[in-house]
Amino acid sequence: MNIGLLSTDQRLIDEITNVVYMKPLLWFLSSDADDLLRRLSETSFSHVILSDRHMDFGDFEEFLEGLQHQFAELKIIVLLSNYHDAAINEKYVKTCKLMKLDYIQPGRSTAVIADDIRAWVDGLGGDQLHPQPSGKLITFIGSTPNIGTTLASFGVAYALALETSKRIGYLCLNLKSSKLHRYLGRDEHVFTLDGLRAELKGQSLTPERLLQVCDKPKEAAGLYVLYGNMLREQAEFFTPSEIIHVLRVARAAFDVCIVEVNAYWDNAATVCGLLEADSRIVVTTADIAQFQEDFSKWIRQVGSVFGLQPDGFELLAVQTDRHAKHAEFTIKDIRKETQLHLIGRISKHNDALSRCNQGKLLDMLLPDHAMRNEIFTVSRKFIDYYNLPRKVSLRQANWLHRIITGRRAAT
Repeated sequence: MNIGLLSTDQRLIDEITNVVYMKPLLWFLSSDADDLLRRLSETSFSHVILSDRHMDFGDFEEFLEGLQHQFAELKIIVLLSNYHDAAINEKYVKTCKLMKLDYIQPGRSTAVIADDIRAWVDGLGGDQLHPQPSGKLITFIGSTPNIGTTLASFGVAYALALETSKRIGYLCLNLKSSKLHRYLGRDEHVFTLDGLRAELKGQSLTPERLLQVCDKPKEAAGLYVLYGNMLREQAEFFTPSEIIHVLRVARAAFDVCIVEVNAYWDNAATVCGLLEADSRIVVTTADIAQFQEDFSKWIRQVGSVFGLQPDGFELLAVQTDRHAKHAEFTIKDIRKETQLHLIGRISKHNDALSRCNQGKLLDMLLPDHAMRNEIFTVSRKFIDYYNLPRKVSLRQANWLHRIITGRRAAT
């Protein structure tokens, strides 16, 4: 196969061209768009890899349109970078999506890019690198660890399963401190993410297999739960391609999948879970060190390296006090500091920690618990945003049945 590469980054060129591919490749390297076009007119190419660093946005968009029109069978992938203004970076991503082009998100190392390119060329990475729209991914990340992100995210998944007729997934990608099985009172022999390592490495996981290994809580029909990695020492060994693969399969398996990731951006699951999400929710508290310092260090600084801008997140405030004293920080302070849209707040409930440690998290979501309404208020915003069909309750159905029966009897 003949393959073209538009790039002047010698380190990147060496990484990509020295990877072992399934089939022999003949590489054609170009340092500018005109040279690449000339080569394309002289030789038949199967694949082309394009860096976005060599043209401004307008020229690049026109160049891509020309390639697609003139070489309809050509497979194209775009290497996105952070060399542009934030708004322009978003335009590059949007253009790739509209043109249905494969692309690699900015901020990846050369080794990771080479691995993704190999998967793409070998036929393993088309949908993996540019997932087709199907199920929705909603990713929750805490500004700080251990502030209630698991409770909030699982609560939303539980509420969606109760109130909608869609298939809801909950995917724990907190590779270092997954505790949901304990909070739900499940034993330590439940199936967990690390049990799928072989299938993730082989890119062979299917939606049917994912549904099969998920826990199905009897309290919420339509909810499927995959518990997180139990082997903490192997957290760094999950690769971006493996995480993207499980997210792609989750899209196919569920109508909506809630994804929880670790607050620290030092693992593939956190980065890829946010990059691939349709909605990104950052959970924080009224502690100034969390909604100011941690938010700024992670979401603003590290997130921007991967092309994620702060305004692409929604805000969920937890452990809040509705009767805060004058000297304490309020929801207004959090919103002012983060400049994010607030989708909800969950008050501080003194029994939360003890119930979770006793394996009774679901008690917090019963009708007689104060937290239930707070969680369901958040979930209903997702129901409205994604136009999810609501379940008709038995009481509503009986009421409607009586009306219809009465009308028929009257006629």
